[in-house]
Amino acid sequence: MSILVPAIFLGQSGVAIWLYVRFPRLRPATLLRAAVHVGISFGLVSLLPLVESLPVWQFPAALSVVAFVLGVLIPTVSYVLFSWLGLVARLHDLADSTPRGGHRVPQSAS
Repeated sequence: MSILVPAIFLGQSGVAIWLYVRFPRLRPATLLRAAVHVGISFGLVSLLPLVESLPVWQFPAALSVVAFVLGVLIPTVSYVLFSWLGLVARLHDLADSTPRGGHRVPQSAS
C-alpha cells in the first residue's frame, strides 16, 4: 500500500509529460498564462472534497468510487501536473533566453 501513491503520481506524471510533448498547442504561451493555469489547478484540487461529498452520485458505493477516481480525480491530478510542467518550462525558457536589444557593438576587422 505504501508504494501505491508514488506509483500513481509517477504514472500521472508520465501522462502529463506525454500530453506536453504530444500536444504542443496545449502549452501555455506566456508565463502569466502558465501561472494562471497553476492557480486554476490548485482551485480544482481544493474542490475535490466538495465534489466527493455531493449526493449526486446515484451509483452503488463501489461504482461511485470508481466513477470519482476515473472521472474527477485522475483528470484533476493530470491537469495539476501538466500545469506545473508548463510553468517550469516557461521559467526555464525565460532563464535560458539570450539578451535582446541594447547597443550594437561594431565588429573589428582583423
